[in-house]
Amino acid sequence: MIKLELPSKPAELTEEKEEELVTQFKADKLDPVWQKKYIKEAVFKIAFGKCAYSEVQLKEEGKDMQIDHFLPKTLYEDDVVRWGNLLPSLNHCNRTKGKIDPNATPLVNPLYDNPKEHFYFIAGLLYYKTSKGNNSISKFGLNNQSKLFVPRFRLLNELSISLKDIEPWKEKDIDYFVTRLKELMGKGSRKKAYSAACATFILSNKHFSKYKTCLQLNKLWDTEFQELEKELEFCSLPK
Repeated sequence: MIKLELPSKPAELTEEKEEELVTQFKADKLDPVWQKKYIKEAVFKIAFGKCAYSEVQLKEEGKDMQIDHFLPKTLYEDDVVRWGNLLPSLNHCNRTKGKIDPNATPLVNPLYDNPKEHFYFIAGLLYYKTSKGNNSISKFGLNNQSKLFVPRFRLLNELSISLKDIEPWKEKDIDYFVTRLKELMGKGSRKKAYSAACATFILSNKHFSKYKTCLQLNKLWDTEFQELEKELEFCSLPK
C-alpha cells in the first residue's frame, strides 16, 4: 500500500447528481448507482490502475476492479457515491473487508493515512506497526498466501536475480548497465504493481547499494537516478 492523493471528482458528479444517486439508492438498495461509467473510470485512476490496498494491477489476468465503499454503503447510505469514499479494489480485498465499519474497526485508508506509519515489508511479507495496520492486513487479506504473498515473493525473487545478473555489465558495457539498473529501479515506482514491496526490497538490496556507491564515485549517479531513488523512498515501507 502506498499513499494516494485524491484527484478532483468527475465533473458529472455534481452535488445535485450526488443527491439524485443517493435518493435512487435509498429507494432501491440493489441499484449499483456507483457503477456509472464516469464514476468507475475516475475511481480506477485513483491508484494508477491498481488496487488501493494490495497494489495488484487491475483489469489484467481476470483481476476485475471492484469499487470499495470505505465506509460501507449498508451503514452509510449518504456516502454511497461520495467522492473520497470510493476506492478501486481487488475483488479479494473487497470481499474480505465486507461490511466492516472502519469507525468501529479502524482501517488504513491510503487517501488519508500514510501507510509508512502503519506497515513495513520484509521479503514480501507485510507486517504492522500499529493496531490500525494490523486490522488492515487482516481485514483486507493483504498477506493471503496464494493471491498476494506468492505473487509478491515471485516478483521480488525476479528482481533479486536481475540485480545480481547485471553486475558483469559494469565492466562490459557501462551504458547498458546504467539503462538496466534504471529499468529495475522503475519497478518500484508508484504506477507499478506491488510498488511498496519492490521499492522496499530494492533500497535494502546489497547489490543496489554497491551499484549506487560505484556510480556515485564515477559521477554517473545522475538526476534520473536521483529521481528514481526519491520515488523508491516514497513507495517503500521500511521497518
